Amino acid sequence: MMRWKLSLPELQEKLDHLADGGILQIDAQDYERLFGTNDVATARLRNFAGGHCCVVSYANGAVLFRKRIAQSGEEPRA
Repeated sequence: MMRWKLSLPELQEKLDHLADGGILQIDAQDYERLFGTNDVATARLRNFAGGHCCVVSYANGAVLFRKRIAQSGEEPRA
């Protein structure tokens, strides 16, 4: 069975449309393919997620992106 592979533009689109507090889960294999597996990859992922107003968590076999909830009076980030 062939596994569907997430592309970086698809991930960006999904994160851009994620509602405040929403969570998007991707497979760890997609994470490794898109970002790599070393310390530089971890920093790259955090910067990428932050650019989409998300924080990143790691779970068994998955990476979770959670959209940051804007505080009252805070301007939304692009």
